[in-house]
Amino acid sequence: MGVVSGVVMSYQFGTNWAVFSDKAGNVLGPLLAYEVLTAFFLEASFLGIMLFGWGRVSKRMHFASTAIVAIGTLISGFWILAANSFMQTPQGFMMGADGLLYPTNWLEIIFSLHSLTAMLI
Repeated sequence: MGVVSGVVMSYQFGTNWAVFSDKAGNVLGPLLAYEVLTAFFLEASFLGIMLFGWGRVSKRMHFASTAIVAIGTLISGFWILAANSFMQTPQGFMMGADGLLYPTNWLEIIFSLHSLTAMLI
């Protein structure tokens, strides 16, 4: 669910939630950047091997690429759920004099009670 909701959520940041994105970008931007750096590149790199490599690569490489895509999807879901849970139960931030949100505790932002509950369900 995290990966599927993440695709929609990334478009909504620019189209529907532009003011929210402007205010909370200091918190949500790094969360989505971590998702891209740790999971999206991993998934994109090995998805081609998984989908188009049958008969072109060894069975061991095909299995390894499938496992790597699954691990990347798990990591991606983690970061998307962390961003989504911050939007539902924001914590670990302070509001600056300019009205923008600034992170104060990344552990609270990432591992809020809401995100842990969503990850267990």
